[in-house]
Amino acid sequence: MIAHSWAAKLALLWAKQSPQEVKRLILVDPFFVNTLPQGFRPALPLFYRTLPFLKVMGPFPTRDAAVALAQTLKQYLGWSPLQQAAFDAALEHKPDGTWGSKFAAAARNGVFEDILNRAGLTEPLAVPTHLLLPRAGLNRMAWQTRPYYRYLPALRVHHLPGNHWPHLVEPEALNAAIATILSTDPMETSSPHG
Repeated sequence: MIAHSWAAKLALLWAKQSPQEVKRLILVDPFFVNTLPQGFRPALPLFYRTLPFLKVMGPFPTRDAAVALAQTLKQYLGWSPLQQAAFDAALEHKPDGTWGSKFAAAARNGVFEDILNRAGLTEPLAVPTHLLLPRAGLNRMAWQTRPYYRYLPALRVHHLPGNHWPHLVEPEALNAAIATILSTDPMETSSPHG
């Protein structure tokens, strides 16, 4: 199972619930793997506005306005054909004539509430897990990666170029890393935490 960002926490929760169903986990730059500290909760509305993927939710008066904003965000640096296709696939023309994300605000809020209130790792999980960390990603501090080292005995760590969106900004490097992982036996135990 491959999961990125917020979805990595869901993958961990699912693997914890049904470990026999998961051959291996590949987690790409996870976000908030444990519960959000209580002191941070009052700042959430402000924090949400800073998240690059939420900035393209809209509404925008025109498609061109949405594109102009997207081109300033980290996940669309370079505005490659792949990035344009990913952006177009997530954008829709709304009934009121505006443009915005297909990801509904109500769904976003529900997902965030659930994700922020559950810890993804609270006990050991024996599923072989690969943690892919972009050099300019979210997990650059020891306290952020500590839960993985603590609770995942079959952990391998891989460093990649790019930022939090390696599938958009460094797809070749990400695809190569995943291909290498998938070509190995998930039960290999050599070079842990590499």
